[in-house]
Amino acid sequence: MKFTIDVESRNTLVPLVLRLGLAFIFIYSGLQKITVSGTGWGSSWIPDAPDFIKPLPAAVQLAVAWSELIGGIALGLGLLTRLAALGIAGIMAGTIYWLTGAQGFKSGWDYNFAVIVMCLALVISGGGTLAIDKVIRIKRRIFPKGVSGE
Repeated sequence: MKFTIDVESRNTLVPLVLRLGLAFIFIYSGLQKITVSGTGWGSSWIPDAPDFIKPLPAAVQLAVAWSELIGGIALGLGLLTRLAALGIAGIMAGTIYWLTGAQGFKSGWDYNFAVIVMCLALVISGGGTLAIDKVIRIKRRIFPKGVSGE
């Protein structure tokens, strides 16, 4: 039995699966960092513990927590997909540098690397045909810049 998917279905399903999977992870992660008691709405979700490699300032923790939440929502909707994916990839690169890099690839930064690769796939391909980006792009083609409606 041969399993084939036509190009249009692939261009629809692959980015959708990537977007929704990453959205679930980062909406959950961002909400956890923001809403858990004692985290200061995302400004203090990393405990002061000796097992962390480098302490992060409160402003950086706040930016990461809210960027994960907003980036996850944007990926889920397919809104500014490339920018959201690039931001999430940046967060994961920072996580490798600040937290997981010293632990090595296996049971260290392997997860972060996988997320970076998934995000880069979205940066390259875009959000797909089932994304708000696609609707915005169609509207831009219908009403190009510089053309008056008169």
